[in-house]
Amino acid sequence: MATASISNLSPQNAYDPGAPPMEAINLNQTGRPPQSNSDGAARRSWWPWSKTIQEKVERNLSSQFSGKKGFKNFRRVYRPIRPHQHQPTSDPEHGPTKEAADNSNEEPGGEVFHQPSHKFDDVAVYLSPTNSVPKRLVVQASGRVLSNRQDIGGDWIRTKVRGNVPLVLKIAEWSLNPLSRDGILHKIDGALRLLLVAVPLQIMLAIPGTNNWNNDSDVTDSYTDHPGYHWDWPKYAVNYLDMAPTGKAETSALLDVRRRSMRPRKLIAKKGDEWVVVDGVKEAGLQYVFISYAWGQFASSGGNDKIRRMAEKITQMEGCAAYWLDARLVSKASAGDTDYDVYTMCDIVRGAARVAVMLGSNTIEARENWGQRMWTLPEGLLAPGERLLFCHEDETSGEIVAEHIHKIEMTATFWAKAPNDHGDEFEEGGSAATRILAEHFSGLVTLSRLELLPAAITALNAKLRTEFTNGSDLAYAVMGLLHYRIQRNRDTLFQNLARLSLSNDSDGLVERMICLLPKPQRRISANAVEMATDQPRTMFEALSESDQYETRLHHITPLCQVVGVAHEDETVILDTCRATHIRWKDFPQAVVQRNYGIKKLVATLFVAAGLWWLTFGVQLAIYYIPYWAGLVEHVKVRLIAWLVCGFLFIGVLLSAFSPFSVRRLFGGTVLKSSPNLVAFEGVMRIAALEKTIFGNCTGRLTYAPSATPFSRDFRHPQERRGTEPTWIDDPDSIRHLLPSPRHQIFTLVDMGELSVSIFSAERPPTVVLLCGREGGMLRAVLCSWRFESDCLYKETVVRMPSRVYEAATAKGWLKLCLQTQNQARRTKL
Repeated sequence: MATASISNLSPQNAYDPGAPPMEAINLNQTGRPPQSNSDGAARRSWWPWSKTIQEKVERNLSSQFSGKKGFKNFRRVYRPIRPHQHQPTSDPEHGPTKEAADNSNEEPGGEVFHQPSHKFDDVAVYLSPTNSVPKRLVVQASGRVLSNRQDIGGDWIRTKVRGNVPLVLKIAEWSLNPLSRDGILHKIDGALRLLLVAVPLQIMLAIPGTNNWNNDSDVTDSYTDHPGYHWDWPKYAVNYLDMAPTGKAETSALLDVRRRSMRPRKLIAKKGDEWVVVDGVKEAGLQYVFISYAWGQFASSGGNDKIRRMAEKITQMEGCAAYWLDARLVSKASAGDTDYDVYTMCDIVRGAARVAVMLGSNTIEARENWGQRMWTLPEGLLAPGERLLFCHEDETSGEIVAEHIHKIEMTATFWAKAPNDHGDEFEEGGSAATRILAEHFSGLVTLSRLELLPAAITALNAKLRTEFTNGSDLAYAVMGLLHYRIQRNRDTLFQNLARLSLSNDSDGLVERMICLLPKPQRRISANAVEMATDQPRTMFEALSESDQYETRLHHITPLCQVVGVAHEDETVILDTCRATHIRWKDFPQAVVQRNYGIKKLVATLFVAAGLWWLTFGVQLAIYYIPYWAGLVEHVKVRLIAWLVCGFLFIGVLLSAFSPFSVRRLFGGTVLKSSPNLVAFEGVMRIAALEKTIFGNCTGRLTYAPSATPFSRDFRHPQERRGTEPTWIDDPDSIRHLLPSPRHQIFTLVDMGELSVSIFSAERPPTVVLLCGREGGMLRAVLCSWRFESDCLYKETVVRMPSRVYEAATAKGWLKLCLQTQNQARRTKL
């Protein structure tokens, strides 16, 4: 059996102290690790001087993270430094550790298009669009970045920014550059350079392959494709046929929380002079009161008796024959029974004649204590009618004192304080979301499908909760407000919320959420306000906030479809999105269609005429060599010499204009350009960038006016275009404005739109996913890629013109993690 050996030793970024240790994994033909390895890393081949697997891995890491200069593909490169000595997670005697095996089972890898690949997992990689194999990522970087690369960190190889300008244009620009400067010496320097390159440049133009200024037919219409496709089954899919076959039919339990509970299974009813537990289904005619309370207010001695006594009095006061109380009616017979009674409690609230809230005392603290609990919010919102009954026991007489309070009024009293509220004067937090929900369930406002779920998540997330599940209590509380529900499981909060969104008609909420660029949480320090992106909350918990583009969820129109939830946390399976590749190693030669005007025609005539006169002069000189040598008599040699010199002089004179002609032939108005996304680390002036790409600067490139948050303060006052940032020569001056100290500044050049965008991310993205549309622009998710899991990681989001969409390639079944690659590594710790 063929194997694909991958030493999965993932180095952390030098600036990322939270990255997990590296792993050693041997992937078999299916891309999954073997169950056991008795020899482990100590196994050697038959050759006595061969190295063990661990020795090979260590030698490779030492080479790739040497921090030294080297050569790769005939280019000078700068290798990253190794942050520290990693402790391998593979035991030479017992094989891979449990952590390595578990992670590998969740992230099968080692294959691209079912073709096993052999590769050390060391530096950053990308999926080559040329031959669909993983390759080490070489990132071109500005001079400032290269000089400070050891302080900046990063696990990718760097090289100098380089373009592919035609040689004839380089020579022409070299000779013409001094003429654009002031001073007589520069003019003389330019004239001498013109004479020096005139004839050689004319000869080069005659060589096939160098005169490629007229390459309009080579202009393409599409961006470079990303050849990705995820073959593994998702953990959950919209259609069950897209999930892994289990070999047995799925059966539904008798007590299934996904079904609506028409009646409570049990009620406490008064039979004669006693209150007894009765069958709520058989006693279908009994009207009941749902009792809501906070257990902490009755935790003192005699609390149970007080709860029972108050519940009975409230039921009689409301003229009902029964009541429902969780402390007595939630079954403890089995986990399934308990789940059913707890997670169908929302149906019991909806079917009640009245919801009565019992308070331990008539104090503001008691009211706020009840209102701050997460599980009591759905009970209040789903209560029938517009008002709730609040009761407390008079300490003197023991009578029940009742008060009817409107749900809207409760938002200013009971629900006014939200302990985990992330809102401020600019953003709607938990309190505002609670108010919107109260208006919705009171019938005053009708929330759309898209508005209901974010408001519910925000409101409930701001409440106090004690986790009884694997951090998913928030999802199960939200579930009570929705139509379709899910069974309790061991999934993460994101996975459960994603399943709820996909199960219910949420108007493409997850698809829209992918397109958001959330604002980092503000972390107040003693000196200033720091920005941090490593917030513990999921993407779902920031849905009610505007993102860094001041855009909200409903502004986005999704252009993709989420078809499943992956095994990894915060990871989904995407379909029908369009994708393009980002090139990092260098700038390709610009292929453009130019305007063919009179100036270009004159330049072509000068080149052709100069070449003709030179060629004819040389031909005459060669033809009359025998006459000059005296081999032929009675010939006027002087006349022939003057004739040859005249031809050569005119040819050289015309050739002196060849640099101007070359500039004109390669210049002119650009009508169309082959689309290509190229990026580099750092920034540089747009004039220098255009010269790197095109050989000279004539104003072809412009800054995108609204592509990234960096465009906010640098836009033309009249025209819809960007201006050059004032900090372009000192990018370190704005590092405190970056979303995270781990972020680096990158520049993205769209050679199809001839636009420049500056963005920040933790690592260089290699793939663009066009997932949505907003405000007349596309939402482009920039992603990095990881070989072992064949997973894309969302690094940042930029905006692109709508024309880009048709030039990108439609893709199906891509695995996308909504965390950055570094965040995903830190989460695994």
